[in-house]
Amino acid sequence: MDAELKQQFDEMGVEPSGPVLDKCIELAIAYYIDDATEFVEQWMAFSLSHLQGDEPTIANLGEFERKVLQLKREKGGSKKPTHQTKSLQATTSVLDTSSLATYGLVEDEPMMEDYVNESSSALPHTPKASNDRTRPSALKSGVLFSPASFSPQSAKRTPRTSTGTATASTTGRPGDIVDTFGHPKLLAASTWHSQVEQALPVVQKLLHNDSPLTMSNLSYMNDLLYERCEDLHDRLLDIGQALVEKKLGAKGASECSWYPQDRHTLDALHVLHAVGMIHSDDDGPLDAHSALLAVLDTDEKFLALNFSQIKSTSIFPGQVVLAKGFIPRGDTFVVEEIYTDRKLTPPPPIKVDREVQFVVAAGPYTHSTDLFYDRLHDLLKYLKDHRPDVLLLTGPFVDAEHTQVGELAEPFDYFFEKMIAGIMEVVGGNTTVLLVSCQKDAMAPAVYPTPPYTLRKTYPNLHLLADPSLVDLDGITLGVSSTDVLDHLLSHEFATNAGERMHRAINHLFNQGSFYPICPPADENMSYDSHLAQKYAQLKQLPNVLILPSDQRHFIRLVNDCLVINPGRLADNKGGTFARFLVTPTAPTATTKAPNMFNSVACQIQRI
Repeated sequence: MDAELKQQFDEMGVEPSGPVLDKCIELAIAYYIDDATEFVEQWMAFSLSHLQGDEPTIANLGEFERKVLQLKREKGGSKKPTHQTKSLQATTSVLDTSSLATYGLVEDEPMMEDYVNESSSALPHTPKASNDRTRPSALKSGVLFSPASFSPQSAKRTPRTSTGTATASTTGRPGDIVDTFGHPKLLAASTWHSQVEQALPVVQKLLHNDSPLTMSNLSYMNDLLYERCEDLHDRLLDIGQALVEKKLGAKGASECSWYPQDRHTLDALHVLHAVGMIHSDDDGPLDAHSALLAVLDTDEKFLALNFSQIKSTSIFPGQVVLAKGFIPRGDTFVVEEIYTDRKLTPPPPIKVDREVQFVVAAGPYTHSTDLFYDRLHDLLKYLKDHRPDVLLLTGPFVDAEHTQVGELAEPFDYFFEKMIAGIMEVVGGNTTVLLVSCQKDAMAPAVYPTPPYTLRKTYPNLHLLADPSLVDLDGITLGVSSTDVLDHLLSHEFATNAGERMHRAINHLFNQGSFYPICPPADENMSYDSHLAQKYAQLKQLPNVLILPSDQRHFIRLVNDCLVINPGRLADNKGGTFARFLVTPTAPTATTKAPNMFNSVACQIQRI
């Protein structure tokens, strides 16, 4: 716990003294906080809101205990019924946008009830006249994202039970800040509203033959088996060489004994090295008994790995590693150490001449029980009041696995285009909008990497991006993927004494040089094209900011001077969250000559 707390404080730019660190450990034990990340996040939120960002001291920690930890324990002990659920589910006031009203449906729409009534005859009939004169004003103040539907059931909101929707007592209130990162003065001073009305230039950097992935150059699911093997072979050679250079160097590598060797030589060797790719002996998650190592230029298909002599490790299927150990007999490799770190190309310097503000949200954008897109509507309300420089939205927008998507009475792409038209009308022409595709969308090709969406209408400030993408935004390099690679990694890796899980999962991507290094894919429904991935899913240089939406808990991390953000899902059973962050050209209190990412950014994750 000591080392983990110190690491988390270091990532936040705080260097606590020994007594302060001991006090933090004492509080964590007393209040049953096992996760160092959770403790530091709670302290940073308290420090920002009550102490103007002061560093922890013994006195400040005492105040933190009284105002946060004790109060939280007292509230946790009492289970009083809450009466805020109805207010959370109430329909919000809506935006005055005519284009949205053309396809929005209002909750409990009287005209719809006249045409469709379960208790009346099934034959078509003319609706009876109604004296209710509130419909025009309701459309102006109750627009929701709801498509045309074959079934009347999708035109009504599904009643939400206590098990299907989280209450305010468990998720907090809309607008609550649930995670923060960055310099306290930046966080305190920001109005989260851009002062410059000018769209940013966007330059795509993930290219093959100087071209990004598009529908026009898309060719997938026609690669041959030997081509896939060649892709894996090339990847193993490239990353393996980088691992050897980082750990051993040219001179050290020449002095080592390498596998394979003849049987007589193996019996005489006590230590040898091997470069190979991790595989699993079964289809489930990796464990100590199913891990195999595929080594080049060997007669054996795989070496079975024995971890009885290793102190710490973190491996997953498809990972290229440098292993050190010995072979006592047969094809069992007793591992003493596994090296996975290679020399990384650091992020390029940030070159901005003004403060740039971002809002990031990840799909799905509607609840799994209806197609009304309430959460997307709530986000547009926020965007109307807080105009960012950049709005980044990742799919899915029309989830093909949604229970009611089959009831749509219009083509998926038509509904999607109307949705985008409504978003662009609210956002306006001065915010740069980035839409990242997702293979889970009903109107997208079911392949990874996934080409950008296609629209019949173009907007000068709208940029359609592939999954994954790497772009330059006027001096800020931003990487993004809508595929949940973090959840896939963490669910299939084998780790022991390997440190903080999110930190190591992100490092896996960096050291393997790929947006999706798992092989075979962790999701059996994922259509992974190795030939396309070799061209359009490489992560050869670290970006300044990396967006990785995931079903895992939202987070903000600084890993190898790259700001990594999981904004959470905009619509989920825990309430939904999105991220906002800003990047400044200079640090407000920089003490070193080299730019410090912590002093140049401010980031928050907010509940929708």
